[in-house]
Amino acid sequence: MLKPRDPRTPPAGPLSDPLPESHAGSLIDQMVADLTPVDPLRLVDGVIAGLAATALVVGAVALLFGWRDDLLAGQPSLLVVARSGILLLAGAALLMAVVLGALPGRDDRAARRAGTLLLGLFPLGLAVLTGQAVISRTGLSYAEVGALSAARCFVISLCCALVVAGAVVAWLRRAAPTDLARAGWLTGAAAGALGTFAYSLFCPSNSLAFAVTVYPAAILLAALLSRLVVPQVVRW
Repeated sequence: MLKPRDPRTPPAGPLSDPLPESHAGSLIDQMVADLTPVDPLRLVDGVIAGLAATALVVGAVALLFGWRDDLLAGQPSLLVVARSGILLLAGAALLMAVVLGALPGRDDRAARRAGTLLLGLFPLGLAVLTGQAVISRTGLSYAEVGALSAARCFVISLCCALVVAGAVVAWLRRAAPTDLARAGWLTGAAAGALGTFAYSLFCPSNSLAFAVTVYPAAILLAALLSRLVVPQVVRW
């Protein structure tokens, strides 16, 4: 009489026979031979990509439009130094936040906060100007914030920001950002600040009102566009 087969016993056949060691070794060797080494992502590469693109657009602005006369003379006004310095430092800090946020085990909070606080100086300046105008009852002058000058700022700044964002996104596609929405915001804010910095070297305005209204508006527009586009491009 036949005994029922124990279900825990594997069926006999070719699938139950283990591979010979020599055959298994040859399969592993073949798999290893097909592998290609991948260069590890480095933080410095992402930062260099963004700063190199910034240098490129600064040179393009100088070539196409020229720089301010006081800059060329080596005697820029305090306003020009302040606005350009804030834009450059904020853009660099946010660029660092983008790169840190795309690398595993890195914390981008300090860089993110530093860049945000620096950009916050522009609305703070607007609040101070508005307060002074209210107290003195003279009204806030927006004589230099015309449609033409604002449109020129937007177009040049956003074109420069596009170049910077393109370099950053090309690096991000090789990285592993876990929060694509935040990567989009930060990329746009960093590129917007650095692109506006390039424009500020040419910007003929000497008005604080122009700097604290049009500049942050251009950066905000760049951040909004980047938030919509960058996650799709990085994910694809």
